[in-house]
Amino acid sequence: MKTLKLTLFSLMMALMVLTSCTNNESVIEEPQNTEESESITNALLQLRTQFDDSGNVTQTDNPAGNIVLDFCFDFIYPLNLSYNNGTTVSVTSLDGLINIMLSSTDNLYINGIAFPFNAETYNDSTNAIEVVTISNENEFIALLESCDFNVEEPCECFEVYQPVCVVISDPNGDIFTVTYSNACYAACDGFTEDDFAENCEEDYNSNGNDCFSLNFPITIITDENATITINSQEELDAATYNSYYFDFVYPIDITLNNGNVTTINTREEIEAILYDCYDINTPNECEECANEPQDIVCVNIEQPDGSIYTYPYDNACYALCAGYTEADFVFCNSGNDLCLPSATSSALVSNTGWTISNIDGSQELDIYEITFNSDGTLQWTSNGASFSGTWSVEDNPTEGNIITLSFSGPNLQQATGQWRIVDCNLPCSISLFSNNGNEMELSRPCD
Repeated sequence: MKTLKLTLFSLMMALMVLTSCTNNESVIEEPQNTEESESITNALLQLRTQFDDSGNVTQTDNPAGNIVLDFCFDFIYPLNLSYNNGTTVSVTSLDGLINIMLSSTDNLYINGIAFPFNAETYNDSTNAIEVVTISNENEFIALLESCDFNVEEPCECFEVYQPVCVVISDPNGDIFTVTYSNACYAACDGFTEDDFAENCEEDYNSNGNDCFSLNFPITIITDENATITINSQEELDAATYNSYYFDFVYPIDITLNNGNVTTINTREEIEAILYDCYDINTPNECEECANEPQDIVCVNIEQPDGSIYTYPYDNACYALCAGYTEADFVFCNSGNDLCLPSATSSALVSNTGWTISNIDGSQELDIYEITFNSDGTLQWTSNGASFSGTWSVEDNPTEGNIITLSFSGPNLQQATGQWRIVDCNLPCSISLFSNNGNEMELSRPCD
């Protein structure tokens, strides 16, 4: 099984950077037989969203580092295109296509393509990347519709490192492994738990490469048997982004994190360094923490939106094994620090779309969506009319953490009052009790 691209390659890329084409090898202006196509215009507009204005790949939108899995399909080059002014071009690589996208304007853009053309797509029923032939505009429209580009669901994953792997075959039938840093990123590419391999290769790029750096220039061999000389990390990223795997031409020199330079002569030697660096062959040291007494410790974790969640570990052993030190430990409250007023308030404000359900003896109220504002006000809508209210969270020395709610208008009046926080699963749900013994849950749809 070929895994080098998404193990060693992932190790050495902090960002997947593509350099724009700066020569005439990727775009050749010559007459081509093209026809007007709304689909090619739409396809390039969608592909453009994968890159920033400098041609750099947006990392969160490209968790696999492969255009077929992250975007939906990849053109097979050369690709013959035409501009809206009648000029035709032959594009010979992804670099050239990116260059065209970056230079397009409202007045000059691609609106034609030569049929037939070939594209690589992923077949989830066979776990294989396959080549399909698009013969006309209707088939091109069907390809774009299968990509679900109109579904506006951004890939937002917490930076938790729990790698999962998916085993896929390329168009030649060769097997390679795609490693995601967690299941959330895999889900962004459409994979589920049923797709995950039982034994997962380590993704050494979980937090960047702490083992070594490559000493350029180096030479690589791509999955198309092309031999390329690489002079920088950016060139390596660009050369391998739409490849499935690659290998080095040995020997290569690397600089270890202690400053020593080492010559590598085989793949086995470089893998040995990685295994030694990350202790992959040793048992999971965190497993022994289960034998330690349960004595909860907490740490503050900054989320991608800038908010802070206070996370509890069952004991100090688990926290230390996760990479924290005793200096990182913070105050824990009542064995579940996720219920602290600060964490609860942060979750309510930073996540819209909260609903109320399970109030004893009442109808379901989860059809009403509540927005909590940072100034202590809230809004909700019923039958097209908007209503307001207030909220606060505080630590009561005798009763614990209390949420006080006040709702104007109909339907949610029964939720007005003080509620004691009894359990939290932030940022998804908060379980509450009233002084009268009623139960209530604040929740929002989330993974």
